Amino acid sequence: MPLRPILLALLAVILVVAPALLPGPTRGAWAEDEGTEQAPLKIADEQYPPEFRARVNRAVDKGVEFLMAQQSVEGSWPATKEMLDHRLGHTALMTLACLKGGVTVRDPQIRKAFAWMRTQKMTHTYDVGVLLMALHALYSPTDERQIVEVDKYGERKIKDPCLTDMTKEDRAWMQKGVDFLLKHQEGGHWRYPENGVDLSNTQYALLGLWAASRCGFKIPSEVWMTSLDWLLKSQERQGRAVKLLVNEVRGEYRIAWTEDARARGFRYIPGNPTPVTGAMTTAGMASVAICQDELWGSRKFTPALRAASRRSIRDALAWMQDNFDVTRNPGEPEGAWHYYYLYGIERAGMLARSRFMGSHDWYFVGAEWLLQAQRSDGGWHQADDAQIDTAFGILFLKRSSTRTRNPVITSGG
Repeated sequence: MPLRPILLALLAVILVVAPALLPGPTRGAWAEDEGTEQAPLKIADEQYPPEFRARVNRAVDKGVEFLMAQQSVEGSWPATKEMLDHRLGHTALMTLACLKGGVTVRDPQIRKAFAWMRTQKMTHTYDVGVLLMALHALYSPTDERQIVEVDKYGERKIKDPCLTDMTKEDRAWMQKGVDFLLKHQEGGHWRYPENGVDLSNTQYALLGLWAASRCGFKIPSEVWMTSLDWLLKSQERQGRAVKLLVNEVRGEYRIAWTEDARARGFRYIPGNPTPVTGAMTTAGMASVAICQDELWGSRKFTPALRAASRRSIRDALAWMQDNFDVTRNPGEPEGAWHYYYLYGIERAGMLARSRFMGSHDWYFVGAEWLLQAQRSDGGWHQADDAQIDTAFGILFLKRSSTRTRNPVITSGG
């Protein structure tokens, strides 16, 4: 058979399954055929158009400029009345966003921010989790979407810069944060530490510990095991049957396939009548992915537990496929916590190595919404805290979360 007809036939198959490869308004769509099972396809994970990336970069620069202008003389970022008890975490979040947004680690304002944070006590889970993320970013500010090569045990072949570059002083500071989080874990979950247990605090504790792990800190496997057990039990027990469109990025290509799933989301407080929301479902999915990645080479991570983790991530993706929306936080009355949810989409999408959520190219669609929503002063604003919303907007646009080292769902089981 001549080569040209073969190439045309292959191109037709790819365009049916992955119109994300097409430019223009069709980007973000993925043809759905719920009546058929699709065998896994290997598809080039193409870059976004230069014009789109240029608009994103301009928006990030404006957002960073807005945040940098808000910093106080002492080095902190002024917090709203609601955030006064979380000044450390608030400043850590702003610092993280600026670092991920391209501000050099040698910038005087960044140095001043870290100097101020050193004077603050560690009292809250959120604060410590974000501080550890900012410390990791201080030493590993590179583009974390780069291809990460790992050995058969899931360990990186090229070590994270913070393993070798972190100062003795900062290593002691990070250890203090790790000790705080380990001390306040309760049966796999965390609280503020006052008040009740919730998934949001748990997520940020795991993000902080994961950042420390990448800097060489040894986190006991039991920490990840108990958290994974709690997360799996916290997800909805039942869900609507869904034909899930699955994809997983692996280096410069991705695997795409379909499979049966149940749309099962997460709540802020498991077992409580609080609603299942997009923000909490992405939080649960990202947290399971972190625990799975840390347990990958452990004998404690049995085939049954591996299958349960895979099922949890798959079903959370199915919930997102059913409820995907970038204009509001789905499930949340009046769409509250919108920018927090957008950053949740970014974390879940990156950690799950997923270019799509259902038929939606989550990054392209979310970025386009953010580009339209940015204010003339460079910030983003939902309620009364433009600093936090702007930080979340920057972290989304920069795809700032690190991909997991190992496949998350894997076609065929």
